[in-house]
Amino acid sequence: MAAIYTESRGFLAPAGTATGKVQRLGLGLLALIVLMAVFAPLLAPHGPRDLSCAPFEKPSWAHLFGCDDAGHDIFSQVLHGARVSLTIGLLVAVVSTAIAAALAVIVGVYGGWVDRLVMRLVDVVLALPFLPLVIVLGVFFGASIQTQVLVIAFVMWASPVRELRAQILSLRSAGFVEASRAMGAGAWFVGIRHLLPELAPLIVPQFVRIAHAAILVETSLSFLGLGDPLQDSWGSILFHANARAAFLTGSWVYWIMPPGLAVSLTVLALAFIGFGYDGSVGPRLTSARPVPPARPEGAAPAPDAVVTASGLRVTYDTEFGSSEAVRGVSLNLRRGELVGLVGESGSGKTTASLAILRLLRHPARLTHGAVFLDDTDLLALGNEQLRALRGRRLALVPQSAMNALNPVLTIGRQLDDALRRGGIADAATRRKEAAGWLENVGLEARHYHAYAHELSGGMRQRAVIAIALCNTPEVVIADEPTTGLDVLVQEEIMALLLSLRRSLNLSILFVTHNLPLIARHADRLAVMYQGELVDEGTPRAVRANPRHPHTRALFDSLPELDGARRWPVRLVTGEPLPPIIELRHVSKTFHPHSLPWLKRREGHHALSDVSIALAPGEKLGLVGGSGAGKSTIARLLVGMTRPDNGEVLYRGEDISRLGPGARKVMSKAVHLVFQDPYQSMRNGVSIRNVIAEPLRIHGERDAAVIDAKVEAALQAVHLPCDAHFMLRRPVQLSGGQRQRVAFARAIVTQPKVIIADEPTSMLDQSVRMEIMDLMEELRQRFGTSFLFVTHDIALARHFCDRLVVLQNGRIVEQGPADAVIQTPRQDYTRRLIAAA
Repeated sequence: MAAIYTESRGFLAPAGTATGKVQRLGLGLLALIVLMAVFAPLLAPHGPRDLSCAPFEKPSWAHLFGCDDAGHDIFSQVLHGARVSLTIGLLVAVVSTAIAAALAVIVGVYGGWVDRLVMRLVDVVLALPFLPLVIVLGVFFGASIQTQVLVIAFVMWASPVRELRAQILSLRSAGFVEASRAMGAGAWFVGIRHLLPELAPLIVPQFVRIAHAAILVETSLSFLGLGDPLQDSWGSILFHANARAAFLTGSWVYWIMPPGLAVSLTVLALAFIGFGYDGSVGPRLTSARPVPPARPEGAAPAPDAVVTASGLRVTYDTEFGSSEAVRGVSLNLRRGELVGLVGESGSGKTTASLAILRLLRHPARLTHGAVFLDDTDLLALGNEQLRALRGRRLALVPQSAMNALNPVLTIGRQLDDALRRGGIADAATRRKEAAGWLENVGLEARHYHAYAHELSGGMRQRAVIAIALCNTPEVVIADEPTTGLDVLVQEEIMALLLSLRRSLNLSILFVTHNLPLIARHADRLAVMYQGELVDEGTPRAVRANPRHPHTRALFDSLPELDGARRWPVRLVTGEPLPPIIELRHVSKTFHPHSLPWLKRREGHHALSDVSIALAPGEKLGLVGGSGAGKSTIARLLVGMTRPDNGEVLYRGEDISRLGPGARKVMSKAVHLVFQDPYQSMRNGVSIRNVIAEPLRIHGERDAAVIDAKVEAALQAVHLPCDAHFMLRRPVQLSGGQRQRVAFARAIVTQPKVIIADEPTSMLDQSVRMEIMDLMEELRQRFGTSFLFVTHDIALARHFCDRLVVLQNGRIVEQGPADAVIQTPRQDYTRRLIAAA
């Protein structure tokens, strides 16, 4: 069975695409040139050194490219010269790419001083003048093919190392690399299994670039007389032509052009192949002239609406086909109203909102619909007219404040730019207005000079809101303004928007997947599903009488904080068992990087004197907002981070004192499921090999045993275990399926403890309950202990036996889950409960 599971990364772009056709043209050209080189002795009518014709004889059927000044057949020389030029080019590419890839992986595996040493060596090589260095080395070592290969490779490996290292630096902190290390993988396992395969999309283009550059360099060296005089190459043909009066006799047309064209065609073929490989890894987007959308019949602004959107249809075009993301959506927004546009990931809600603003980016295009702002037809306006409206009458609070803010400009400068576009010419007036808006959104005057990275997530979101509203628009579209923020900050941002709505009489279209939050505050809800608007009405009416099964499923998946428990509490009989994992008086501080001779800045105190214990079969909830220290505890428990003070114990033994064998047993018994199912597994690996990774890390090599355990793990998490499913890649799965695969990977080694770090926070509401049901089933079936890390105290109350509440790295409250919720002792816990 194992033989049918193979890893594959498509080298060829699809044949029907323009990229695929270009790539196949390059492959055809290169194949033709290689075949002619390989079979040169058979194809060439004469030997390259045979005196077979009269000097300077012109091209004829007997001598297709004519003859040189000595009577050598040029066609035969070009065919034999291809062997030398291609050999040198491909050998240089192999040697240089191998050196560059190996050094990049070593840098990724070790980092630190190894990284600095390699990069200083790269800097030295790149600082040397390229062609003069090649010429000097060529003269020093003498003329031969081996010398040319080594000399050219010596000066060409450095640039690829820099590019590959840049990719490695991002890969080192990738979720799938962190997951592999958390499972106990060593540095070389990570380097060979993850870093090197992920470099392939860059290695192949680097190989192609080096190959055609090497052919050009070899041609240049031979042209300058530094090639091997005993070998015929394209460069040596050009050298002899130049040295022996080709230009003076007029024979250059048939003496110089054939080898020159051969070099050009070879370089072009390699470039086409690299272009196609890039396209097979990432499809290129098609481009076309914009076509005005078809207008719905009888489209007109609604009498009581400030925004009217009718029959919106949006299509995404790629080189591999088109898909319709929004299908006939019609939505009105009344003056002063707050409408929540709700839907799961991929439902089309963000696309619909951007279509209203006419901010769709290629490859999205509006194919049908009408949009009115009061009586103004937005789709009929030109770009200048649209710019006049945006920010003044119509504003956007974009998703992800960190990406929306310019990292190199202060918050004040960005506010100033927005106010200037709004028509305020006087700088002093703009400064006063900016200070006022910072105060309006709950920031301080000192934040005028702050950069985005100096603010917390909630503060950045406040700054984005200030920039969007500073010109007092009538309508605001807020696209997921609370996503990525903890529950307390979400409530603060929601309260801010509600306050500004009252004071400015704003109409707000609030785009979100957070149904509990928006249902508490919206005047109306509009529910999207698979690109369609399936339900609309007041939150109470939509919840009481949903028109679509998807709406009912969304509300049914919401856990009521004070409702009956969805999952049972663990019953303890007899003497309590000793804990499996434990923290005793642990403290951890993270210090920012600084230069050795500078005064060390005060670090971030992630944990302060924290003690927790997890018993066999227990479900312990670790609850707190962002920055509380929850993920730091998870990383400490699997040995990815070491404490500054205190002990991390596994079955009563400090893990820092465990030998290699005991550490391996511990890493097999304690598994960390990461928060983001989209980042914690590599997309280039089959599902089978994703799940089998812990087995391989811990030494299992028997394919039959691996297959049996992978199948059992898939069955346990209710996923298909047939060959077709196992061959699929994570990118082909939904978020819920990915998280099930993550749990299958967790249980394949039958761990005693699963640390679930926000396992549902990246998932849609309807999928969250499925994952929680799965976790409970795994606990009951295998007796697994769970440390459930979350900021959702309502979900933790339903699932966990005990709760530990963290604030700023300290435990502020702990106890049985129901007791913590019903009788909270700390104000912070009460605030978490109120925001649930």
